[in-house]
Amino acid sequence: MKTSMAYPVKSLFGACAVAGGIALSSNAFAADPQSSTQPNTTPVEQARLSEAFDGPETCREFDAIQRYGNELRFQIRRNDSPVGSHVVQFNQGRDGLQVVAQSNIDISFLGFNAYSFDYRSESLWQGDRLAALSVRVDDDGDKTEVVAKPDAQGTLVVTGPEGDQALPNGIFPTDHWHCGVLGSKAVLNTITGKSNAVDISATEPETLQTTNGTLRATRFTYDGELETTAWYDADGRWVGLAFEARDGSQITYRCMNCATQTAQKDEE
Repeated sequence: MKTSMAYPVKSLFGACAVAGGIALSSNAFAADPQSSTQPNTTPVEQARLSEAFDGPETCREFDAIQRYGNELRFQIRRNDSPVGSHVVQFNQGRDGLQVVAQSNIDISFLGFNAYSFDYRSESLWQGDRLAALSVRVDDDGDKTEVVAKPDAQGTLVVTGPEGDQALPNGIFPTDHWHCGVLGSKAVLNTITGKSNAVDISATEPETLQTTNGTLRATRFTYDGELETTAWYDADGRWVGLAFEARDGSQITYRCMNCATQTAQKDEE
């Protein structure tokens, strides 16, 4: 939707991929199943991570609670206006790291609710590997679910709207908090339950706006079957996200509790 009800907000996100709990545009080409399901890093990816962080080890054995504390919060903005929130909660349990990510978006037009999006992901991590995943999405009334868990052979069995998919154990879902995803050539689409091929490239560090100041971060751009931009600080923490929604509007995630270099409060 631009500003007209003739262009329904319902098409804002659609049943595409999720980045941190919000649907992204995706390119409509079919990748080779073998090439799109390889999570291992190459020397090129390792060199890229070395430049952005202290080294590739920054994203190995990633201790989320040590990096983030128990919660990571973002304000979701559409064309620079607040429309929702994204919250990631971390809890170290007996079986591993429990991660709950929730996104909520409500867009009004002339006093009426024009679009709503609710996302909830519950995952269990053992070390740097996904041990279980359950996702529920309500995209303005269209509800989908994805469930993933490794089988006895170590293959990640994913059940989604289009049936079962077998993916490598070690693939990262599209939730961004674990910077190990930056060395991947494929990610698990948490709405379709499929693997999407991506090419992730980094730029020089830059200044990034948060809700309570600015910080230095490296921009990582996803190209391929998913297109988005994510920012990480020097310690490998996810600190920002931006992409173009299906209606052409600009969606950004602005961190609400990241450590900043300035104390300037965000202006609405």
